[in-house]
Amino acid sequence: MRLAIQSLCLAPIAALIAAIFLLQPPGESLAAQKSATLPSDLALVPANAVGFVHVRGADLWKHEMFAGLRATFEKAGPKAVATLDNRFVPKPSTFDRFTAFVLFGERGEPVPFGILRFSAPFEIAEVVTAYLPKASAEKIDGKTLYRGESSPFELYFPDHQHIVIGMAGQLAVYLKHTLPQTGPLSEGLKLAASGRPVVVSINVSALPIRDQQLKFLPAEIKPLLKAEHITGSLDLGASVKLDLVAGFKNDADAQDAESAVKALAEFGRKELARIKADVEKHLFDPKVKAPQPPEKLPETLLDIFALGGINQLDEILAKPEAIIKRQGAELAANVTLPKELVLSASGLATLGVGLLLPAVQKVRAEAARMTSQNNLKQIALACLNYESALGHFPSDITDKNGKPLLSWRVAILPYIEQSNLYNQFKLDEPWDSAHNKQWSAAAIKVYMSPNADPITPPGMTQYKGFAGPGTMFEPGKKIRIVDITDGTSNTILCVEAGEPIPWAKPGDIPFDPKKPLPKLALPGVDGYVNAALCDGSVRVISVKSITETTLKNAITINDGNILGADW
Repeated sequence: MRLAIQSLCLAPIAALIAAIFLLQPPGESLAAQKSATLPSDLALVPANAVGFVHVRGADLWKHEMFAGLRATFEKAGPKAVATLDNRFVPKPSTFDRFTAFVLFGERGEPVPFGILRFSAPFEIAEVVTAYLPKASAEKIDGKTLYRGESSPFELYFPDHQHIVIGMAGQLAVYLKHTLPQTGPLSEGLKLAASGRPVVVSINVSALPIRDQQLKFLPAEIKPLLKAEHITGSLDLGASVKLDLVAGFKNDADAQDAESAVKALAEFGRKELARIKADVEKHLFDPKVKAPQPPEKLPETLLDIFALGGINQLDEILAKPEAIIKRQGAELAANVTLPKELVLSASGLATLGVGLLLPAVQKVRAEAARMTSQNNLKQIALACLNYESALGHFPSDITDKNGKPLLSWRVAILPYIEQSNLYNQFKLDEPWDSAHNKQWSAAAIKVYMSPNADPITPPGMTQYKGFAGPGTMFEPGKKIRIVDITDGTSNTILCVEAGEPIPWAKPGDIPFDPKKPLPKLALPGVDGYVNAALCDGSVRVISVKSITETTLKNAITINDGNILGADW
């Protein structure tokens, strides 16, 4: 699969640019496809933006090429499909289309935005409540910007059918931006308004390309960078058409670009030959014995499709003089894909989803496990550094009567590079006091479990210790490293388990050596928990195979018992 992906994604820019232009004679130019006015969603896109992508999702979903995926979705039954509309706002079935665009921020950095259009009105208040916890509103140039506490994005509602989305702290860049009537993206926006299901347009003139960067580009590519805009689109009718047009300032620049594309064709063919050799070496490897296990099927299918795609691309590049077309200051091309090929690809995609889903789930689970283990390791090292500095491991912060106010997780904030946050807390007040509550809701990456439910608020954690007699977090005790006589490599410091709790709130897993252990399960994870040990190492504990006796012995710091073979 690795080689197949390389063959699809790592072809040189030169080969790809040449292939796009060297397709088939173009249809009508962009100028011939102008529409009088833009629809409401496209009218929200600045014509002088860096670029935009417009996708008519509802139209694509209804097309024949997605019939296989659509049938699979509908097989879930009308009740399952209706559940989407009952659980989410706006109703997913009313989603119409999406447009993403990029502007430059105050420091010259690219800032992305998105526009969602729905076919039916929705209640703005319901959307704000659902997606922006503890939302606040701000007026900017007469427009209302909504932001949520600790939310990664902000929202603006032009009306009851559109949502403009920006990253936290960035939406004001758009709301303050003047929407010009015309600009480099005007023709692309008009093409999107004509009904094309997918349109991509780039304002090349806005890209910050520096002279020193041009030094590293092949000479053949440089004339193409004179384009003011490049617009590509997908047309779905009786056949599938891909169109691309590059607009230049004058005929001379377009002519230079035409010559550049022809020169790139030969260069691209050489690069394709190299990639083809790698794919063939992998596909026809004599060391691979048949029959192969089923999980190898997607990899082999991708290799075959990659090889076929390379051969088709090479045929296009072989005769550049016959297919490249220039119309004045525009360089244009289009290609018609056979209906059978598109339908076959749709069917293959449906099959691929079924074959790859278990593998994808496995990869995601492994990635989550590694992330969680890294979090635990940072927590363990912070506790060890705390012990080295203060002479004992961290414990809950209490008042003068011993009542817990703040968790030990607050105490180690300076040791996980969160000193500024630590200094905001009033250590003589509880975690949810009027002052401390705002800081207790802060998103601390190290305390956020990758296995948590996506809707879990950022101020929650599933990393906990054990609190009880003989544990690392025995109430009223300050454990020193010399107190761990069972050995630091044999003693559990903390685990990732149970339901989420506020990370700043005192609260760990209750432990009584004379009573059964609470169930050490992680919602959504089957069969294991991650644990940090007192020596700073991290390990995976199989809750299905480890005995309760061994687990209790690992939780206590000085019971003198030897851990069993199941440890």
